Amino acid sequence: MTISRANPLARLGEGATYRQLAHVASALVLGPAWLVLLVVGWSVGVSLTVVLLLGLPILAGLAEAVRFCAQAERSLANALLDAGIPRRQPPERRPSLLRGLRAWITDAASWREQAYLMARFAGGVPLASLVLGVIWAGLAALTAPAYYMVGDGIELGIGRADTLPEALALMPAGALVLLLCPWLVYLAASASRATARVLLTPPPGQPAHRPAPMPRDLRRRALAIHAGVVAGIGGVLVAIWALITPGGYFWPAWPMISLAVPFAVHALVLARHPIGTGARGRLRALQVHAGIAVIVNAFLVAVWALSTPGRYFWVIWTILAASLPVAAHAIWVAAGRGDREEMAARIDTLTATRAGAVDAQAAELRRIERDLHDGAQARLVALAMDLGMARERLSDAPPETRALVDDAHEHAKKAITELRDLARGIHPVVLTDRGLAAAIGTLAGDSSVPVEIDADPGARAPAAVEAAGYFVVAEALTNAVKHSGATSVRIAVSRRGPWLLVRVADDGAGGADPEGSGLAGLRHRVEALDGVMTVTSPPGAGTVIQVELPCGS
Repeated sequence: MTISRANPLARLGEGATYRQLAHVASALVLGPAWLVLLVVGWSVGVSLTVVLLLGLPILAGLAEAVRFCAQAERSLANALLDAGIPRRQPPERRPSLLRGLRAWITDAASWREQAYLMARFAGGVPLASLVLGVIWAGLAALTAPAYYMVGDGIELGIGRADTLPEALALMPAGALVLLLCPWLVYLAASASRATARVLLTPPPGQPAHRPAPMPRDLRRRALAIHAGVVAGIGGVLVAIWALITPGGYFWPAWPMISLAVPFAVHALVLARHPIGTGARGRLRALQVHAGIAVIVNAFLVAVWALSTPGRYFWVIWTILAASLPVAAHAIWVAAGRGDREEMAARIDTLTATRAGAVDAQAAELRRIERDLHDGAQARLVALAMDLGMARERLSDAPPETRALVDDAHEHAKKAITELRDLARGIHPVVLTDRGLAAAIGTLAGDSSVPVEIDADPGARAPAAVEAAGYFVVAEALTNAVKHSGATSVRIAVSRRGPWLLVRVADDGAGGADPEGSGLAGLRHRVEALDGVMTVTSPPGAGTVIQVELPCGS
């Protein structure tokens, strides 16, 4: 992902700048969430495992949650930062809970994922605060006169403007800060992209297949076990409360609402599993996103109700903070951005696949030509030589025998000529060995019509491109000799940046049909390489065939 280098104003209009800013700012919401997930998951899971061995399902749930969150971060980095991080395949299912946990704990990639989730808090939150603080300072300075007109001065944290001239003097500084903000966003996003690539890139040699998903009844059984563990812990805590402080402050409410949060997330993900792909998958992902935001804010409302009921409702700010990403996610889904990205990815894949197929076809044609040249053609040449020597030694043989040998010798020579023409039609040796300019010179030397060549040998183009250019020239020369009645042909070959230009012009009768079988076949060959072919052939004014082929810089 690049940012325009034209001028600072152009940077402000780049969509990439705002996508990068969205990723940087998302750390303010996601960073604390991942911190709570890891701290609560590990502390509760380990403590309950040591005491009652009830923490094993919680640790297993933590493992699944870390994988889910890490994949969400991969998707976010790919969508907003163009990080290009491949998806990590799910691990192989283990026959027991203990083996699955041991595999997860001993997996270095899982620790890198957790390190990235922690980095989103430890590094992402300060970085996002810095970037957003600078942007706010620039906006505040730029709009300082408006603040001054409606209030009594303006406080920027580093100074205060108490008069209108002071407020006006802040405007250039604010404009300058805002012009530099895209650079700051770019640097912050580059650091985030590098961190994501280092910590979230799957290890090499991951399994190419996707393991079968856990059956739905087994997932429901896991949720039931989770519910039983939560209910059991809650019952024990309530019993302790009833024995120690009956009728007093109901302190079990705090650990119970903390345990309810991961259980609610577990139930939500189970209800929407599998997420899937396409439009339905993106809608389910939005539902999970919104559901988790509701669960977290419900937890905070419960905290407010237990700690400061009836006082300042500070949870409104977390609700607003969680609602903005959900709204942006909803707009992203409604706008169909995922569909366009999926289509773009499919186009890139098809383009790469087609290019690979064209290159493979060109290589196969070269192999066939080599096999004909070194195999069948060489054997026929040897046979013709043997027949020639046999004819010389049969001077005293009957005339019928000499006639048979003479006919066999002539047929062998004709077969050699036809095989040589066939090999040249598949892929000429001179094109492989010496390039397009030399191959065109060979065609011109064999033509019965005078040919003027203006070809720049230059650097070699890809084999498939040179082959396409060669066959365009060969077909144009054939048409000029056989059909147009041309008395001269001019061929021009040149490089223009990343394009190879081939132009063949004759002074014949014109009137060539661009949709004829020969020219249509050439057009298909050229278009397979993302090239362009134009045919200009007005009656009585000759024919011009021009081809533009991409061949790299």
